Formats: sequence, C-alpha cells, structure tokens
Amino acid sequence: MASEHAAAGGNDWRDYLLAVSVALGLAAGGFLFAQLLAVPLTLGLLALDLPIEGAVSYTLTTLLQGAAFVSFILGYMRYSDSPRLLDIRWPSLSRPRRTLRDIGWVVVGFVVLLLAAQGVSLVLDQFGFAPGTNRIESAARAQPLLALSLVVLSFVATGPGEETLFRGGVQGVLRRVFSPAGAVVGSSALFGLAHVTALVAASGAAGVWGYVVSTFVLGLVLGTLYEYTDNLLVPIIVHGGYNALLFAQLYLVETSGLGFLSP
Repeated sequence: MASEHAAAGGNDWRDYLLAVSVALGLAAGGFLFAQLLAVPLTLGLLALDLPIEGAVSYTLTTLLQGAAFVSFILGYMRYSDSPRLLDIRWPSLSRPRRTLRDIGWVVVGFVVLLLAAQGVSLVLDQFGFAPGTNRIESAARAQPLLALSLVVLSFVATGPGEETLFRGGVQGVLRRVFSPAGAVVGSSALFGLAHVTALVAASGAAGVWGYVVSTFVLGLVLGTLYEYTDNLLVPIIVHGGYNALLFAQLYLVETSGLGFLSP
C-alpha cells in the first residue's frame, strides 16, 4: 500500500509487538468510544420514553457507532502524527481511467464478497457451525421498516465506520511492519472477533464461532481489496453494498416471503 505503510523487513520483535498492541488498542478503543457516546443517547431515549430496542434506537445507535469509529481513527491520526494512515482516493473527472478502475474493483469486489459469503455459509453448515443471529438482524426481522433504514445506513454509517476502523486503522498500523498478507489476516481476525458482541444470546457457541469465521472470511476479501487498490473507498462501498443487499432481502422475506440469498 501507499502512504506511510512500509513493507515488512528490518523490524525486530518490538516493532511487531508494538504494531499488534496498537492494532488491538484501536479495535477495542473504537468500540469503547462508541459505547461511551451511546450513554447520553440511551439517557435521551429513556427521557423521551422511547424503547431501547426500538427502530429509532437502532437507527441512531448505528449512525453514532459509524461516526464514532471514524472520529476515533481521525483522532488517533492526529494524536500519533500519522496524517497519511488512510489511503483514500475520491472519484475525479480529471483522472477518468483511474476512477473507472476503482469502479471496476467495486463491482468485482462486491461479486467476490457475495460468492465468499455463500461459500463459507455452505461449508460452515456442513460442519454444523451455521453463523449465529446478529442482534440488529433480529431487531430488523421484528420491525421490517428498520431493515429499510439499515439499507441506507449501510452506506452512510456501517460501511464507512467499520472500514475506517479495521481496514484503515487496524490494517494500516499492522501494514507498517507486517507483510500485506499478514496485515490483512490480522485485521480480519480482529474484525471477526469484534462481531461476537453483536450476537444474540440464543446463538449458542456454535453460532458464535460460525459468525466469527464468516466475518473473518469477509474481512479477508475487504482487506485484500484495500491492499490491492490503495483506496479505502473501494471496501467501504463494497461493504456497504453487501450489508444493504442483506437488509433489503431481509425486508422482502419478512414482508412478502421472497429471498434470493442463503441466510
């Protein structure tokens, strides 16, 4: 990758330990920061007598978490004097070939992510490790209109937030000392483990590990896209599009019984 990322080589164990420690701190810190920001939101909902598990709560929480993740990484960049940690390239009419190339990778990445999701779902099912149920997915099933709002939030909150935290921040820090493959695997592992807290209790141990493996594989695809394109916008759009498609299908299933992807 470009910017301040350096290929592995010439580093001792302390450099690797520091990179892993910072990556863990960013992953944990992003979620902790989001939780802290959620406290006044929860108090406000209670004051207005709005349900904590309602559509309004989930919508606002999703928006807040996305903003918290981005703000946390931007804060880290400022604090650590790492202004070039994120590789972001905006579409430009003056560079049409480069822009078309990025669009092409968005399309390719989206298709690969779908195929990877379906493939890992089939494999996990064969071993009895079907992914568990995400908490927000359960809420959207109970409130189908929430699924429609999550289609939009996938592009404006979830995709930008999680990709900035895990691909931009975590993978970017690991990439300073690890090889590209090592950085992608490391960020994907933390990406998978971080989603454990999103599962409902009814998922059980098998569902938890199935979910971790599934998100790990999806993280590998998104991390590889970032590494190959040097443009964080590519995995952001792919991630947002993938989530949006899942929520759109969930809405169709709950309202009309139609579906086109494996759960």
